[in-house]
This record gives sequence, C-alpha cells and structure tokens, in this order.
Amino acid sequence: MWFTPGNTTCGRQPKTWFWIVLVLGCLCGQTRGQYVDDPSAIQNVTYTYDNYVLSGSMMLKSYPNNMDAYIYYETYNGVWNMTGTTITVHWQWENSDNTYGNWSFSGAISPYGISKFYVYLVLVESGVTYTDDNNGQYYQVANGAPRSTANCAGYDVVHTSVSNGVTNLNLALNGNGCALYSPDVKYLTVSITPYSGDLVRIKITDTANKRWQLPANVVAEGAPSKSIKTKSYSVSYTNSPFTFKVTRPSGKVLFDTNVSGLPSLIFEDEYLEISSVLPDNANIYGLGDMADSFRRSPDTTLQTLWNIDQGTTRKNNAYGSHPVYYELRDGLVHGVFLRNSNGMDIALVPGQITYRVLGGVLDFYVFTGPTPAAALDQYTSIIGKPAFVPLWTLGFHQCRYGGTWVSTQGIKDTVDSLQQAGLYLDTVWADINYMNAYDDFTLGSSFWDWNAYLATLHQENLHHVPIVDPGIPIVNGYHPYQDGLSSDIFLKWPNGTLFFGQVWPGVTVWADWFHPQSGNWWTNQITKFHQIDSFDGLWIDMNEASNFVTPAGYEPAYKINNDGAWGITGLNTRTLSTNLTHYSGVTEYNVHNLFGHYEAIHTHDALSALNPGKRTFVLTRSSFAGTGHYSQKWNGDNAATWDDLYLSIPQIMSNQLFGIPMVGSDICGFNGETTEELCNRWAQLGAFYPFSRHHHATGNADSFFFVWESVTQSALNAYTVRYTLLPYLYGLMQQASQTGNSVFRPLWWDNPSDANTYGIDTQFTLGNGLLVTPVLTEGATSVTGYFPDGIWYDWYTGSAESTSAGYKTLDANLTHINVHVKGGVILPAQYPSKTTYNTTQNPYFLIAALDSNGMSSGSLYVDDGVSVNSKYSQLSFEVSGSTLTIAVSQNTFHIAPKLSSVQVWGYASTIPPNAIYLNGRRVNAAQVTLSQQVLNITGLNVDLNTKSVLQWQ
Repeated sequence: MWFTPGNTTCGRQPKTWFWIVLVLGCLCGQTRGQYVDDPSAIQNVTYTYDNYVLSGSMMLKSYPNNMDAYIYYETYNGVWNMTGTTITVHWQWENSDNTYGNWSFSGAISPYGISKFYVYLVLVESGVTYTDDNNGQYYQVANGAPRSTANCAGYDVVHTSVSNGVTNLNLALNGNGCALYSPDVKYLTVSITPYSGDLVRIKITDTANKRWQLPANVVAEGAPSKSIKTKSYSVSYTNSPFTFKVTRPSGKVLFDTNVSGLPSLIFEDEYLEISSVLPDNANIYGLGDMADSFRRSPDTTLQTLWNIDQGTTRKNNAYGSHPVYYELRDGLVHGVFLRNSNGMDIALVPGQITYRVLGGVLDFYVFTGPTPAAALDQYTSIIGKPAFVPLWTLGFHQCRYGGTWVSTQGIKDTVDSLQQAGLYLDTVWADINYMNAYDDFTLGSSFWDWNAYLATLHQENLHHVPIVDPGIPIVNGYHPYQDGLSSDIFLKWPNGTLFFGQVWPGVTVWADWFHPQSGNWWTNQITKFHQIDSFDGLWIDMNEASNFVTPAGYEPAYKINNDGAWGITGLNTRTLSTNLTHYSGVTEYNVHNLFGHYEAIHTHDALSALNPGKRTFVLTRSSFAGTGHYSQKWNGDNAATWDDLYLSIPQIMSNQLFGIPMVGSDICGFNGETTEELCNRWAQLGAFYPFSRHHHATGNADSFFFVWESVTQSALNAYTVRYTLLPYLYGLMQQASQTGNSVFRPLWWDNPSDANTYGIDTQFTLGNGLLVTPVLTEGATSVTGYFPDGIWYDWYTGSAESTSAGYKTLDANLTHINVHVKGGVILPAQYPSKTTYNTTQNPYFLIAALDSNGMSSGSLYVDDGVSVNSKYSQLSFEVSGSTLTIAVSQNTFHIAPKLSSVQVWGYASTIPPNAIYLNGRRVNAAQVTLSQQVLNITGLNVDLNTKSVLQWQ
C-alpha cells in the first residue's frame, strides 16, 4: 500500500514511542518557507533549480482588494514532466484569513532539464478561482540546460586485442574531459563478447578502479556459447572518438552510439551518458516499471529507473526497474538490455535514445530476434527464464485490506458469500490486518482461530497467501528482531550503527540481503510462521524499500526525474538512505533497485526449503531484471478509475517483456470507491489477467463481486471462460517457463508485419489463440476492436466474426466481454468447476477453429500442477482435411480425465458428415450435431495417454 500523509502521523497510527527513538524528518505536513508580505514584491521572482537561475518579472494588473498575497518559495506541491506535456510547479501562499492560492509555472521541459516556463497567478477566494493569466511572462533558464558538453570529446581507442573470440579495447580520455557532474574516468576497458548467434554483449568499465557491477548470483548474466557458427549481427567501432555500432547482416542498424550533436561517451564517477540512433517515429516497447501506453512515445518519453513506493501515476517511475527495450522495425524485433542497477534516466526524443546513469558500468546486451518470441527468449536466456507457477495460482484470488477483513470471521463471511453466489474462487489472501500490531510473522487476537480455518479451506481445495513486509519492528523479545540482531543481518549506517526507519508497525529495521546469513534468517522466520499460518505462497510488499520517513543520504549532482519531480524528490525520499553500507561493502546508492528483487530470491529459496520439490508462489511489488525467475508480480496500488482500468493492459504487456508473465492489477481498483459499472468491466477484463486478484483498500466500501447482481453475472460469464480454458492457460505458462514467451500479448506479437497493430494496447491476446476486446469507457454498450488478418470466431457462438484484417464494432452489454478464437488454433479445454483443482478432474474437450485452408493445431501439457521437474504428458493436436490427429510426445504423467467431445468451428458443409470414426470405430450418429458451421461430436471418452485419430466423411 502507498503511504498517504495525514495531519499528525504518516499513514496508519505508529507506535507511541516512535517519536522518542526516531530522529528523522517525517514527510507528513509541509515546511513553511520564507514569505513576503508586500504584494509588489511578487513582480520579480527568482527561483534556483540545480544551480541554474530562473528569473524574470511579471506585473499584476489587478487582484481582489481583500487578498493579501504571501508567497512561500520553498513549499513544493506539483509535478514536473517531459517536453510536450503540461507541467506545474506551485508555491503556496495565503492571506491573513488563511485563504490559499498558488503561483503556477507551466510549460515545457527538455530531456536534459528545465528550458522554459510560463508564469501566471491564480487567486482563490471563497471557493471562486480568479486567474490573472493575461500578464504571463516567459522565464528562461539563465545558464542553460543541460550543462555544457563543449569539453566532452569522448575517448580514443589506444589498444586492441582479441582473445577467444572476445574483442578487448583500451580507451583513454580525449582531452581534459567533461566533469559535468563528477570527475571523469581517464581510462576505460571495452569488451565485445559474442554470446550466441543472436546475442552480443558490449561492456564498458573503468580500467584502473573497481566499480560496482551486478553480481551474477543476484542478477544472472548468461553465459557465452563456446561455438558460434553464424551470427545475425556484426559489431564495428570507431577509434576517435570511440563509438560502436551493432547491425544486422543486411546493414540495418540496431544500436549506434555515433549520434550527431551528442557526446559520444561520458564516463564519470557518478554520471554516465551514452546515446544511440533511432529511426523517426520508432516503435519502442519496455523500459519500466511505469504506467503509460505500451508503445513508448518516440518523442517525449523520459523513463526514470529508481524504485519508489508510488501508486499508478502516468509516466513516473514506480515499483520496479527494468532497463530493457524492444524495437519493432520493418516487421523485425530486436532488443537492448543495460545490465546496471543504478538510478538512471532514459530519454526518447526524435531520432535517439539517451541513457543518463548515476554510476556502475555500461554493460549492454543487444539481442537480434528477429521475431518477438525469439527476442524474449534471448533476453530471458540472460536474466533467467520465468518461474513455472503452480496450477492453482491461475484461479481467482480474493483479498481485502481493512473493512470486513480484520478477523477470521470477517474473511469467512466473505468466502461464504462468494461461494453462495456461485462465484469462482481458489485463493484467500490476507493483508496486514491479520498481524498483531502489523508485526511480521504474527497473528492478531481476532485471528486466534486462523489456522483451523485454513485447514477447512484446504479441505475445500482452496489456498491461502498472506502478506509479509520487509520492515522488522524494534521490539524487545520479538523473535525476528532478536534473531536478526544475533545474526547481525540488519542494514547499518557507515559507522556501523543500525539504520532505523518507519513503516506500518512503527520504528523498523531492514535486512541486508547481501549479508550471507540473511537468507537463513529469512528462511527460519518463514518456517516458524508456517506453523501458525499454513500458507501456500507469500506476498512481499513495501519492498522498494518503502519508508514513511525520508532519511539523510547522499544526493548526486545529477538529479534524475524521481517521482516526476526533477530536482525536487531526492533519491532518499520515502526509502532507505543511499549512505547505507551493505555487508559486501557496496552502498545502497548502487543497489537500491535490487532490494525487492533480492528479497524475492530469498523468499523463493525459503519456500523451496519449506516444501522441497514443490513450485513456489511469491508475489512481489518491487522488481528488477530477472525477478520473474523467482517471483510473480502485481502492479501495485492502482485506483478505481477508468484510466487505471485501461493502464492495467499496457502494464501487464510490459511485464511480459521483462520476463514476468504472471502479472495482474487489483481488480475493481485498490484505492478509492469503485462503481457498479466500473467493477463490471473490471471483473470482465480481470478474468483474463494472468494473475487475477480482486483487492481493495481500507476506508472504501466493499466491492466484492457479489455486492452487485450485475457484477456477479459479469464475473460468472468471464470466469467461466477462464476456468474452461484452464488447460490452455496452463500450457502457456509452461511454455513461458521454457522459452520466456509472452502469455498476455499485444496484437503485433503474432502479427509483426501489420503496422496497424503497433499502437494498440486496448486489446490483447492470450497466446496466439484468444483475442480479448474489453470495454474501457464509461457508459459504452459497444466497443471497436481490431482484428488481424485471418478468421476470428466468436467464443460464445463459434461463428466467424471476421475473416480479414480491419476494425469492427462489437456489441458489449454490461455483463458481456468480447472474446474471439483465432482460426488455425486448437484450444484444449475442460468443463469448469468453481476451483482449479475440481476443474482439472473434469473431462476435456477440444475446440478446433479452422483457418481458411481447413486446418488447425494446438497442444496440451499436463502434470500434477505443483511439483518441480514433475512427470508430465505432452500432446499435440492437428486437424488436416477431415482428420483430427492426437499425438503423444511424452507420457510420463497419467492423464485420468478423458476427452469427451470435439468441436470443429468453421466446418465447411451445411450438412453433418455421413460418418465419423474414432480410431477406426464408427461414432454413433446421435453424438453428432451441426449448427451454424459448428460441428460438435460428443460422448467420445478418448484416452489421452495414447495416440488417437478422429475422422469425419
């Protein structure tokens, strides 16, 4: 949950002794700056930003006589953003009657910093806004932005060698250097390492001094192939100044650091800058964590990577950091990954991408695709393939923060209501209300019977996941704290004293995940906790790490656009101090973005130790490159708005590119009051999220699906589709764990040559077979969607909806979501029950949607749903002509349910076949029906452990 400042305390009421022991500045309230009581003084305003002076003057024609203007120069309450968007910076003032107003600066900011503002006065009196906007004045940055790069002559290659296929270059600073924000590094080493035929690594680091680099045990770095026969790329470089270029064999440029008008390379102690050429109107995807359109604006994107506890806010940095992008060009896809954990800004402006990084090294991986699936496979071959989730996690999850969920009985009542309404349910979650005083690994007094209730849930084939926060309260006798002290695993200041902060339980400490004993400590706490809470997975939250106070800490000279507030919100804001020193000697300044990632690793390891041989389920809020190898993710604290409903789609799509396929957003919105209509549409959309959980915040009315009759019906309709297609969805997750391939896909994923799909992020496909077109607009009873080329069948009728590429308007009443099946795909399905386990016990059926050639294919993966390296069965299905062939390529797991029926969509004839044969034996004609080109063959009872052939004549 995101902390919201109150009048007297940060968020929820902290423990009373907090103020005695914590000597840190709380974010609550505002600090009043200097003021002037003479309105005429407002005619001349000077404001300093990052050592540059913004100055100018503005004459006021008039203002209400009863308004005495006082201006506070230091009180900030606003947003800074990119070129082409509106930004506002406020200084608050008040008159003697405490009537408030604002000075507002609005205008444009260049990718490097502030360039120009338009200033106007806003006066407020008794709720009436008076704007004297006819007397505006442009304010220019007096000393220019960015800092001058006139002396940035780059580096020269002074020595070259090749060893074992790796090209090594020694570079020397050309001239005296830039010294823009810190001293220049004089000597650099570049290594160009072919990793495979479609992946190359270019690494630039300090020759003389050891710099922070990501350890391979924290973030995987892949391994070069020992034999590469052919390469789909070539790497060239210039000697003076040094630049490098990666191209395809065709000559198409993938990455080129020789950008006209920009420095070739800046490598300072605490500021690295490098750019690459992009085509005009480039199709760029990735760069996160963020809430924004899926296709990043090629002209006005500024993506900051610095993990922060920030709810869904457009364009700003958020909970995770993923310095990877994919470019779609001429129907081909390639990607670029910067393996660096430091804070950074990545700017997209016409014709270029620029990285501005606060430290570490420049460690680029360029992967060539050329298909989207190949590119993602190549990226995840570096950072690690996604974890294969237990099957039960693909069901519906229910959570609630506060409200009625503050006792066992309150949760039980909700679960009973869900079941009585006939709704689907697999997992019951618990937010921090279950804890005693918000202390991890404890149960509150109103949960005295919690474990007994969990035993009942498990008997009903339901599951449970509780939340665990990383902040450990300082309480004498509290075992997690005492054990951590004994193991000496908590974070410290450079002088060796414990670092204190504040989260929900009051004054807290945090584990140093780099300490070699921190993993054992964490495993021990989780193991003990399982004795009083028999959970099936764990939810790790607040792990950016979130802190309700802003500690002192080092701030570099270059200010990244943290929280969308360039130069205002420092690196230490609402998190850990950048000065903290980890066990390995590295400072928090370098590893801040890894906190949640490393916690996810330790949590995964703890659950693996608790349940050897079983897959883990860890849901994290904060993430980094490679987190998907250990954990799943949700998009954090969204809001009950139509915009957040839409944003959930590009957020989930982007996480697929980051190697995290199991992602979702809180259905019906976490913060704020939802409405019946919004919850209707969200229940429909959420049924198709990979991770599908309803969750809302304290202080808001219940929005469970059973609250409104129409929402109940919407949820039943949509989740019936999900549970019916559970075998298909599970197969997609298994494939993702092997190849990294996307589950929740943009339309261009399987249609990369169709330029009409490049900007679409209001629709998506699950795998290549299911197209979902949700309603995202209030009051709409229809929706317009794009259909890529091919035949698309309506899920509910089996009739062909579209047979060629183009837009189509579809009916969409309040309880209906449009779902279509791609011709050429065979979907494995099971008759749905209200839990995933019960569904897996039901008979299978196949939907064979024929393409224009009368063909289709698909597959089925089956195992026990929970084991690591499980025995499994793998089947393939193919329709060609009038024959369905079921082949078994692996059958070490026995499939008990039978295949009961086959539906053939797009059957060409208007009359049923004369005869149908299953493995040479004629099928009873009474088992065959034909309606609107849907041939339905029932009562088959096919054993899926052996090959079978179904023929119709």
